[in-house]
Amino acid sequence: MASWLLPENIADILPRQARALEETSRDLTDLFCRHGFELVMPPIIEYIDSLLTGSATDLDNNTFKFTDQASGRLLGVRADITPQAARIDAHILGRTGVTRLCYKGSVLHARPMHPLASRQPYVVGAELFGATSRAADAEMMKLAVRSVRICGIDSVHFDIGHTGVVRAILAEDRAMGAEMMPAIMRALRMKDPVALVCATQSLSALTREALMNLLELFGDETVLDRMLEVLPPYEGVRQAIEEARSLSRSCGADEVSFDFCDVHGYQYLTGVTFSCHVPGLSQAVLRGGRYDDIGVAFGRARPAVGFTIYLRELVQSCYEPLPCVIIAPASDEAPLLALIEELRENGEIVVQLLPGESADDLSDSFNANRMIVCEGETWVVKSIK
Repeated sequence: MASWLLPENIADILPRQARALEETSRDLTDLFCRHGFELVMPPIIEYIDSLLTGSATDLDNNTFKFTDQASGRLLGVRADITPQAARIDAHILGRTGVTRLCYKGSVLHARPMHPLASRQPYVVGAELFGATSRAADAEMMKLAVRSVRICGIDSVHFDIGHTGVVRAILAEDRAMGAEMMPAIMRALRMKDPVALVCATQSLSALTREALMNLLELFGDETVLDRMLEVLPPYEGVRQAIEEARSLSRSCGADEVSFDFCDVHGYQYLTGVTFSCHVPGLSQAVLRGGRYDDIGVAFGRARPAVGFTIYLRELVQSCYEPLPCVIIAPASDEAPLLALIEELRENGEIVVQLLPGESADDLSDSFNANRMIVCEGETWVVKSIK
């Protein structure tokens, strides 16, 4: 396909990838439903004041916006489905207890997450509303690990963080102002010591030293003990570290590392954060965490924890074998047509060749390993040697 037909970083989903996306997303939503999650399908386009309410500035900057010709109001194409799920929970369902919702679909990014990323990711996710306990966080992290395994990842590596560490450090500094937050978060996220020095010049020496230590304190569980030694002895820091340690031991991942500079979504995330990386892909294929009170703008401050899987990027690294297909000859004999329908009802893929069509024409899409032949007066399925 000519590259000028679509915007940069937006491409067609071709048959083989579409098949993998559909099958894997179906497996994931089936998994979520077996855990009590209910599927929701929010609209792709909403009014901006509804689409972005309670979300981070980063999401606002990454949302395509245009004017509704009917009402004159500003519309947006969703860049994330999580705020939509929060709106459904808080404003539409209005339940008082725990609500479990899941979703799947495309989102559109005004800017790609990284230079090689698609601007139209296909995401699948699960969100749990109404529970503040560590047990709820553990449930979602376990479900996230199982989800990655369903996607074909045998060895699951999770990076775990907690926004409570940075929040506790900054909360103790009286010189900290809201206008300083974006630059500090950017420096931490990029692990840029020069930028961090510039962003924290007006803060105390204790705060600057603590944040600089965070740039180097990442790795396996041993870094948690080191953090408790070198970071200020604030109660919020200790609680966040111990919570991250406890959740790492129960999440079920094969490997766990810790990075408290991963402040992606810091503007609305309020507790534990987690992500999953796979070899060959530069960005996380799964991101999640706790984001309490996101529904306050919809009239109800509901605690929440959830995760999103970037499925389009994930299936690009998986090459599933071509599906097997049964080839049927171009004939309208009733017994043949009856056999074809019976096979299809039993779940088989049957392609009846058109006049002039060859089985070789299907080689790019299917593995033609059987064919229907006539033996005497009976149509039967035979293996192709």
